[in-house]
Amino acid sequence: MITKRVKKLWQGKYVSIRDYERDKAIVKGGMRLEHGGEVMELTTDQLKQLRGDGNMHQSKFSGQYELINITWQPLTHDPNQGSFI
Repeated sequence: MITKRVKKLWQGKYVSIRDYERDKAIVKGGMRLEHGGEVMELTTDQLKQLRGDGNMHQSKFSGQYELINITWQPLTHDPNQGSFI
């Protein structure tokens, strides 16, 4: 699982990732997004369903990428913590 820290949300409700980050996360077993002390996790199945915006953006150094916007839905319970029930 790869971890990506996001500094700000687009329109206050979307997290943007690049298509090559999604592909890398699928190989590594998922993606963990962190923003403002909150966490959102995406499984490989969820990542495979994500599609880009259709616009190719020029990288600052070399290559191109497509942005994927994901609705920010942080976890209410940390999966690494146990529960006393």
